[in-house]
Amino acid sequence: MTHRLNLILLALALAIGLPYYWFLLDNSGQSLAAKPVTIAQLRQLAGSIPGEAPSAVEMERTAFRRIPGNLMVAGSGVKRKLVGYMGFRLPVRGGRPVMIESGITPAIAAAQNAESFNLSAQARIDREMDGAGLILVTHEHPDHLGALAAHGGAALRQAAWLNPRQLAAKLPWNGAQPPARLNGTMLQAVAPGIVVIPAPDSHTPGSQLIYVRLANGREFLFAGDVSSFAQNWTELRGRSRLVETWYAPKNRAEVFAWLKTIRALKAQAPGLLVVPGHDWEWLANPENHTGIGSGFPGAPRPYL
Repeated sequence: MTHRLNLILLALALAIGLPYYWFLLDNSGQSLAAKPVTIAQLRQLAGSIPGEAPSAVEMERTAFRRIPGNLMVAGSGVKRKLVGYMGFRLPVRGGRPVMIESGITPAIAAAQNAESFNLSAQARIDREMDGAGLILVTHEHPDHLGALAAHGGAALRQAAWLNPRQLAAKLPWNGAQPPARLNGTMLQAVAPGIVVIPAPDSHTPGSQLIYVRLANGREFLFAGDVSSFAQNWTELRGRSRLVETWYAPKNRAEVFAWLKTIRALKAQAPGLLVVPGHDWEWLANPENHTGIGSGFPGAPRPYL
C-alpha cells in the first residue's frame, strides 16, 4: 500500500512539477551569441549628425500593475513585481524635445489589468508628443506604441519615426500612418546623440533598442521589452515560457542574444545606464543613480 501511494505521489509531483519548471522557471535558450554591436559604433553614429544632443532624460509613469516575478523574469520567484507603463522626455536646448515610448491609454490600461491610471501623467505625455521633434518607441505592442497611435495628429504624422514592422501593428490608428522613417534592419542615427539599434524578430518583429548620448556625455540604452526588468539583462533571465507561449510570443533565442549584447555594451561602457522597459521601481530607486528626472514639466513634486 505504501509503495503504491509513493508511486502515486511521485507521479503527481512529476505531473505538476515538470510543467511548473518548464513554464515558469526554466531559463534555457541561450544558444546564440551576442550581436556585433559595439559602443564605439554607437558613439560614432551618435556624433555623426550635427546639432545639439539632448540635455537630460525625464520620466512619467502613467499606470502600473503587479504580477508574479516568475512571469517576467523566469526563476526569479513568486514575489510580485511592479510593472510600470512609462514615457520618457529628452529635452533639447534650443529645440524640440525627443520622446521615447508613449505611455498608455485608459483602454489599454484596462486591457492590461492595470491597478491604476494617472490621467494627468498621460496628459503630460500627450502634450509633449504634440511638441516633440522626434518620437521613438522600442516596439509595436499597445503598451508602448498604442498611445501614440491613438493620439494621432502632428505627433504621429510629423514627429514619429517608426520602422515598417511597427507600422504593421494592428492598432486603432488615429488618422493616416506616417511613412516608415526607420529602416528596421541596420544601425541608424536619427538625431544628434541618438541611434536606433534594430532587434527584429526578437521580442516582437519590430523591436529595437535606442542608444542616447546626452550633451554632457552621459549614455543611456533604452531596452524596451527585450529587457523588461533589470534582472533580465543582469542575470540573463528571459521571460517565462508561460508568458511567451500564450501572452506575448517571441523569439526566445534572439531575445537572449540581445540580452548578451546589452551586457557586452555595459562591459564596454560601465557608465552606460540600461533603461528596462517596465522596471519603474528600479528606475525610481535613488540608490541606482539613474540620472533620470522625476516627471515632465508640470508634474507634481516629489514624483519618484
